[in-house]
Amino acid sequence: MASLVPYKGPFGKAELIHLLRRTMFGVTKSDIKTLLGKSMDDVVRQLMVQPSQTTKPLKTYFTTTNGVKNDNLDPTIPMGSTWVDTPIAVGANPNPNGYRRISYKSWWTGLQITQTLSIFEKMVLFWHNHFATEDSVIDSSQMAYFTNIVLRKNALGNFRSLVKEITLDPGMLRYLNGERNKKSAPDENYGRELQELFCIGKRAGAAFTEDDVKAAAKVLTGWYVIYQQKDANNVTQNVNPRTEFAAANHDTSSKQFSSFYNNTVISRVPKTGEEKLMAEREIDDLISMLLGTKECAKFLCRRLWTFFVYYDITPDIETNVIEPLAEILRQNYDIKETLIALFTSDEFYKPINRGCMIKSPTDFHIGMLRQYGFPIPSNTEAEKMEIQYIFYAQMRNHILNQGFDLGDPPNVAGWPAYYQTPSFHEMWVDTSSYPLRKTSYESISRSEFSTGTNVFFDANKNIKIKTNFIDFVKAFDNPSDPNDLINEAVELLFGVPVTQQVKDQLKSTYLLLGQASDYYWTDAYQTYIANPSTSDPEAKRVPQMLIDLFIYMQGAAEFHLC
Repeated sequence: MASLVPYKGPFGKAELIHLLRRTMFGVTKSDIKTLLGKSMDDVVRQLMVQPSQTTKPLKTYFTTTNGVKNDNLDPTIPMGSTWVDTPIAVGANPNPNGYRRISYKSWWTGLQITQTLSIFEKMVLFWHNHFATEDSVIDSSQMAYFTNIVLRKNALGNFRSLVKEITLDPGMLRYLNGERNKKSAPDENYGRELQELFCIGKRAGAAFTEDDVKAAAKVLTGWYVIYQQKDANNVTQNVNPRTEFAAANHDTSSKQFSSFYNNTVISRVPKTGEEKLMAEREIDDLISMLLGTKECAKFLCRRLWTFFVYYDITPDIETNVIEPLAEILRQNYDIKETLIALFTSDEFYKPINRGCMIKSPTDFHIGMLRQYGFPIPSNTEAEKMEIQYIFYAQMRNHILNQGFDLGDPPNVAGWPAYYQTPSFHEMWVDTSSYPLRKTSYESISRSEFSTGTNVFFDANKNIKIKTNFIDFVKAFDNPSDPNDLINEAVELLFGVPVTQQVKDQLKSTYLLLGQASDYYWTDAYQTYIANPSTSDPEAKRVPQMLIDLFIYMQGAAEFHLC
C-alpha cells in the first residue's frame, strides 16, 4: 500500500492562506501575522488546539404590547441568563421552545464568528453535517444544545468515543427513532444510518446486508429518553432530557452479522442488576465491529477529503491519499492526528486543490465578517449581550436565506453539497441563491447594523455599526501604495490568482478613479488618514472608494472560491 506523501515544498504566505481558508471561516490579516514564518507542522498543530468552551445560549427574547416590553415568554429565566439547564414547564403558554431554538442557533453562529485560531468550529460543523440531526424534527431546544455539546466535546478527539456518545444522545435517539426501538418492535432507522451514513457508507466496498441492519437494530433495543417525570405531589414535570435503559425492551438474543463483518456474533448474557451494563457493552461490541472494517476508516477519510479538499476522489486519490490516511486513522481512530496527516500531506498543497471549491453560505458570510473585522457588539453586560444576540440573529438570517439553516440540515444525510454527485459544492450558488448572496454582501458592506427598538433593557442603547474598510486596509503592509493595496487585497480575498491586467484595472477604476498617477490614491489616502474630517474633496472620497472596490471584488467569481 502507498504511504501518504508529506509536503516538502515551501510553506510561505500562499500555502498558509490556503490552509487557513480550508480550516477556518475566513482568513484575517491578524491570522496571517500570527502564523507567518512558523513551520507547517507548528501551524497545523496550533490549529488543532481545542478552545475552552464556557458560554451557553442566553435568553434575549421578549414581547411588546402597546409599546410595553414584557419579559413573559420564558418567565423562569431572567433576561441575559442561560436556559439550557431549565426545562420548559408543562403546558407553558406561550411555549418558549421556538425562541430557545433561535437563541441556540444565534449562540452557535456567534461562536463561529468569534472563533479562535483553530479548526475547532469547522470540525463542529463537519460533525454536525456527518451526524446530522434536525432541530425542527427533534423539537427540543435542550436536546439540540446537548447534541451540539457532544459534537464539541469530541470534535478533535476519538471517533470511537464520538460514535458511542452520539448513539446514546437523547437528541439522536429522538431523531432516528432510537427511543422507540424495542425487542417487541425493532426500529431499524438508527441501525441503518449508523452503517450507511455514519460509519461504513454505501460504496461498492460497503457490503453489509439487510440482515446486518436488523441485527444492529436488535443490539440497540431498550434505550429511551426521559424528559418528563412526576414530582413529590404526583404532578408531571418536564426534566432535563437524559437517556435511560429498559431491560424488558432489550433483545438479549445472539445477533449474527454477515461475512462483511467476519460473521461476528454479538451476545452479552446479563445477570440480574447488570442488564444496562451488558446492553452498553453490546453497543461497544457493535462499534468495535464497525470500526474494525477497512471500509469504516476509508469512508471517514473520504468525507474529510470532500469537506476540506475537493469532492472528486479519483482512483489516484483513493490509492495515494484515502487508503494511507485511513491506515493512520484506523490505528486508534484519533481524529486530530488524522487531520494533521491530511493537512501536512503533499496532495493538500497541490495547486489543483487550491481555490477549487465554492464557499458554502456559512464560509462566505462568517468568513466575510471575520476578514473585514466587522465590529461585534461587546458582551460585557447583560444589555450588551442582548444586543450581541440581535447581531448574531441578523447574520444568521443572511445564511439561512441561502439554504444553510444551522442546526437544521435538509435530512439525515446532511447538506447535499457535501455528497450529491455530480454537482457537490456547485449547488451552493445558482440563479436563485446568488441574488440573495449578492444582497447579503452588499448589505453587510454598505448598510449599518442597528438594534432599532429591539432592545429590552434600554432602547436608548441602540447601537449602530457597519463595516469599516478604512480600518481593514490600515492593517495592510503598505495601504498608501495602490499597487501594494490591490496585491494584498487580491491575495487575501480571492481564492485563486488573477492577472496583472485585472489588478491594474482594479487599481485604475477604484483607487485612481481613472487618473494616470498612483500619487492620486497615495495623496488622498494619506490626507484622509491624517485627518478623517478633512475638507479635501479627493480625500473625502477615500471611504467610498474602498466600499466600491470591495463590493466589486465580492462580486467577482474569485471571491466565492476557497
